[in-house]
Amino acid sequence: MRKPFDPFAVFRRDEQIEALKTEMSVGDSALHEDCRPTRFHNRAPIATVFWAHDGGPIRTIIDGRKTRPTGLFPSIKAGFRSMPWDSLLEEQVMQLADISSRIGYLLAQPHRIEIQVRNNRGKPLTYFPDLLLRAHRSVVKELHAGKAFCDIAAVPHASPLSDYELETVIVEVKADVDPRDGDDNYRDKLKFAKQVYGRRGFHFFELRASKHLKPSFVRLARLMDWRKNVALDIHDEEACLDAFAGSSKTQRWRVEDALGGGSMGRVKLNGLHYRGFVSIDLRMGQVDEADVWLRSGGGRA
Repeated sequence: MRKPFDPFAVFRRDEQIEALKTEMSVGDSALHEDCRPTRFHNRAPIATVFWAHDGGPIRTIIDGRKTRPTGLFPSIKAGFRSMPWDSLLEEQVMQLADISSRIGYLLAQPHRIEIQVRNNRGKPLTYFPDLLLRAHRSVVKELHAGKAFCDIAAVPHASPLSDYELETVIVEVKADVDPRDGDDNYRDKLKFAKQVYGRRGFHFFELRASKHLKPSFVRLARLMDWRKNVALDIHDEEACLDAFAGSSKTQRWRVEDALGGGSMGRVKLNGLHYRGFVSIDLRMGQVDEADVWLRSGGGRA
């Protein structure tokens, strides 16, 4: 069983429980000239990070007042909890994260950052990131190299994920043309948030739709997501093991045949992929010759 991600453990549990805030020290150069961070008597924090008491999303988004699409995404990587979204792009990114063998945990609307600045009528700048991921370090490396997130999600991972290999990734999902792109205060807020995350060892990325959400793979992820909650039991796992015949790798069609063949065999194999029992190479789509790796320990070391 997967060990749930504990945000308080990352941000020092004793300090979070005591005050639910983290002190940050960032220079004035992080913000716009007329929107600099304020330090009160060199003791109060410039930025404070607030987490939900239950470890889930800090805001649910769906309040009946939105005029744009909103919804809930049932995520296996979130411990079978439903994650809120207020953009179809956010839902698509969560579908890709749920399908990736190199991502061990996801949390939508993970926390709120309040940034104390000058010339803002005494009010802090408030930032809610879209998504928090616990991802294998190779995912971080590939994102820094400019690789598309959909291509990253398609890559298999043959071995179980270890907590020591996972790094925290903060994701901001955007359309190609965002009305806030020309807002200097908003851009400064993102720059400051990125420095806050950097000082805590977190990685911050903005994902633009045209580059990171390619229609062909997004369509595949949506089709797989519809049936990911298929019922599986120990007999399905034993049939899957028989298909490998003592090896750690085989072809997709062999496993599907062992699971009953046809649509049911394909759906069950996809369900085992989501649960981390196996890892399917999805770079060529759902082709019969695709490689499938057997992952011991249910996907987590």
